[in-house]
Amino acid sequence: MSVHELDVYVDGLKVHYWEAGKGNSRTLLLIHGGMGDAKLHWEAVLPILGENFHVLAPDLPGFGGSQLLPVMRTDVLLHWLKSFIDLHQLEQVVPIGNSFGALVARLFAAANPKYVPAVILINGGGVPDLPSFFKWVERIPVVSKLVFAQFGKMATNPDSLNRLIHIKSILTPTFYADSKTAAPAFSRMMQMMVRSGVPSEQTPRVPTLVLWGVEDSFTAPGDRDAIKASIPGATVTEIADCGHMPQLEAPDVFAWQISTFLDKLSRPPTAANAGPKLLRKLSG
Repeated sequence: MSVHELDVYVDGLKVHYWEAGKGNSRTLLLIHGGMGDAKLHWEAVLPILGENFHVLAPDLPGFGGSQLLPVMRTDVLLHWLKSFIDLHQLEQVVPIGNSFGALVARLFAAANPKYVPAVILINGGGVPDLPSFFKWVERIPVVSKLVFAQFGKMATNPDSLNRLIHIKSILTPTFYADSKTAAPAFSRMMQMMVRSGVPSEQTPRVPTLVLWGVEDSFTAPGDRDAIKASIPGATVTEIADCGHMPQLEAPDVFAWQISTFLDKLSRPPTAANAGPKLLRKLSG
C-alpha cells in the first residue's frame, strides 16, 4: 500500500499531510499528539490502515510542515480541521486521536456530529481541569511564554518519553530528536487551550472507542475510566504490552482493533441492537 506525502492550502495556510488508501469508502482522520508530528505518530500504521480505509494524517498547525494558525484558539483549530475535510470533499470522517490529539478528536466529534459517525481516542481524550495557576500565568505574557515553553520541553524530554513508550526499541535517536523538535509547537497548543478554553460542547454523541495501551506510565491511572464515564456509550479496549502510543508499539494489533470496532458499527442493526440499545451494548 503506497503512502503519499502531500501539501494543500486551507484558508490560505499550508497544511502538510500524509494520505493512504485513496478510493476506499471510509475515511479515517488521524490526529497526532504533542510528542512529534503526523509522521512520527502514524508512519507505522498508515500502510496497514490504508488497505481498508482512506486515511488522512495532517500535521497540526505549527507541527511538521503545517503553518501556524494566525489566531491560536481552540475553536479556530476545530474550524481548521473542518476546512481540511471540506477541501477533500468528504461528507464523513472517523477522527482517531492520540494523547493531546485525542482531546482534539473528541472536541471535533462533539462539535460536528453530522461529519462524524464514530470517534476513537487513544490514551487520551479527557477534558483538562487546568489548575488556576496556569490561568493566572497566562495573564502575564512574558512569564506565560517561559512557563509553557518549559512545559513543552519537560513533556518531550528523554525521561518523559521513556515513561510514554513501553517497547523501548521505538526510542531511537530520530524519535528523541523529532519529539524535541515538536516541543515549541506542543507548548503553543497547551497555551492555546488555557487562553481560549475548551468549547462548551465536549461530549461526542456517537459510538466512541477508548483504545488504551495498558503499560502507559505517563498518563494518570484513573484517566481511562474517567474518559469512558464522561462519554455515554463509550467502550474501552485495552492493548497489552504497549504504552502511550500503541499505534507504534503494536501497529498490527492497533489496526485490527480499529477495523474490528468500525466493522461492527457497519453491520445493519437488528431490532434488538438499534439506536440507544446499540450504544449500551458497545459500552459493555
